[in-house]
Amino acid sequence: MNGQIDTRPLDSFPILRSRSIEEIRQTLTQSYGARRLDLPHRAGGFEFLANYWQSQNVGLSYSSFGAPIELEFPTDNFFRQAFVRGAAEIRFDRIERQVTGEGSGVVPPETLMTAAFASGFEHLGLRIKADTLLNKLAALIGALPSRRLVFDQTTRADSSAIGSLRRMLMFFAAELDSTTPLPAVVELEQALIVSFICNNRHNYSALLDDRSRPVASWQVRRAEEYIEAHWDQPITIEELARVTSASARSIFHQFKRSRGQSPMAFVKEVRLRHAREMLKRTDHGRSVTETAVACGFGNLGHFAGDYFKRFGERPSDTIKRSKNYLPPRH
Repeated sequence: MNGQIDTRPLDSFPILRSRSIEEIRQTLTQSYGARRLDLPHRAGGFEFLANYWQSQNVGLSYSSFGAPIELEFPTDNFFRQAFVRGAAEIRFDRIERQVTGEGSGVVPPETLMTAAFASGFEHLGLRIKADTLLNKLAALIGALPSRRLVFDQTTRADSSAIGSLRRMLMFFAAELDSTTPLPAVVELEQALIVSFICNNRHNYSALLDDRSRPVASWQVRRAEEYIEAHWDQPITIEELARVTSASARSIFHQFKRSRGQSPMAFVKEVRLRHAREMLKRTDHGRSVTETAVACGFGNLGHFAGDYFKRFGERPSDTIKRSKNYLPPRH
């Protein structure tokens, strides 16, 4: 993406399309929590567009504005980060950053933030609940953080790591839809939070960079058993860490070493197998789309592609072949 927002994210979740200053002010206050909004004089003719999605733990927002604007956001219990197309100045905790088509630094919880955007900007914002982020970090390192999580504000916003996070954020936004099944949403959300932790440098990065401590083969088997038993539910790294009594980083490393794939790739394998079993049943009556959703796949195109790669035929071909099958007479 070369540091830019190439598509308009979250169009399935619009909250405002307006040229009215009062409507814009109301939306920015109620939906985004802005405490102060400064618009230029004679700002007529501009248009504001806003999309917004939020779960219990994560919030994503996209907005574009046709005139310069300055906003002030109050303190809250979220870690925040923004990516923009255009020019902006982000100020928080006595830090000022000029942002041009790149990511801002991570804004910690309970921090006042102001943002001044130039005319024609596009803004993609990410918010992660503080407790959720700390719990995910604990699962990765195998222990509750004993110190306050502090992000390095000297990290280059155009680095490859931040680029990786930006791509993950765009992928997450593109995959979201009102019909996306819960397991897919939870696991995409999980992947985004892990990407946030791993690609922004902080005072726990060294622990994440260290080689993982080895785990026993029984722990890998227990992870497999848990996935097999809960394939139709969201699989989180916290649960895998809990049932294996190991850090998520260790179990992921050993799982890939001994099984040749990550635990999440194994989850996909198990769900594809169940989807195939459903499609082969002539009494099932579900369409390909219904089967994909029932098995936790949020994107029909990706499901069909993964299914073909694994079984050498399209899901619709499996249905046709099952319907044409005549059992032998006895």
